[in-house]
Amino acid sequence: MATNMKTVRFPPISQTGRLNLTTSEGRIGSLANPKSVPLTFQEDRRSVYWVDRLPPTAGPHGTTEISVVRRTVSESSPLASARVQELAKHRTPNQHGWRGDRPTPIWGVSEGAQRADAGPRLVSLSQHKEPHPRYLFDRTAYMTVNEGAKNATSTERLGMLSRPKDRRDRDKFGVISLETSWGQYNPVSPAAKSAQCTSHVESLAEPKKYHPRFAGEKPVQWSVDESALKAIANLRLQQLSRPRSRTMIKDDYDPYKVPMAARRAHATPRIEELCLPIPRKVRPKKVV
Repeated sequence: MATNMKTVRFPPISQTGRLNLTTSEGRIGSLANPKSVPLTFQEDRRSVYWVDRLPPTAGPHGTTEISVVRRTVSESSPLASARVQELAKHRTPNQHGWRGDRPTPIWGVSEGAQRADAGPRLVSLSQHKEPHPRYLFDRTAYMTVNEGAKNATSTERLGMLSRPKDRRDRDKFGVISLETSWGQYNPVSPAAKSAQCTSHVESLAEPKKYHPRFAGEKPVQWSVDESALKAIANLRLQQLSRPRSRTMIKDDYDPYKVPMAARRAHATPRIEELCLPIPRKVRPKKVV
């Protein structure tokens, strides 16, 4: 069977060995063309310095004048506008009454300032702040005693309070001391020596007895009975005291498996009664 063969033409190859897509026709040729640069495009400077012209120099006042800088080489239009030039100027001092700093801290005073009289308001403001009328300054360490204090006599009550307290009247740690002010013990009166207590006081003075079944502490060393020394454990006790061997452990033992007897068990009425909640702690549910 004969098939229709379609011939594809490639763009011509240039001398450098690359395809010349610029001369090709159609859509591929338009896409192969490089992007055109707009007419208003300005290339970025490669350095912070002006390479196309000399940098601006200082003017007659020692500052750089922006007004002489031009945008292009032809210098047809200025770079800064009038507003930018106005803002670029340094701030001038106030011309209405402003004066600079004095060249020296010593200056002459006018005759009017020397003979001027301060007003009452200025005099009141110049006075220092006074303390409170009831303020008392610290008393000096050296003072004089007046004659009244030198000739004063104490009253009877003051003399009684100034006396030292007797030792037998002191209560130290809740116990009344029987010593006198000179360290001597007070004698016991004959009535206290010959006094007899009542039967109730004697019953209260008796020490508290132990319980009939009270057993005191066991001594550290005691004798062991012959029966305890010759005792022999029975078969059940020996079985319980023997450790569990590994051969008795089942491989398929499941500790979480519930036996059938526990599944079919029924609680007694007493257990069901104990499982009920306490009525005073039961709270009814709130119906929204």
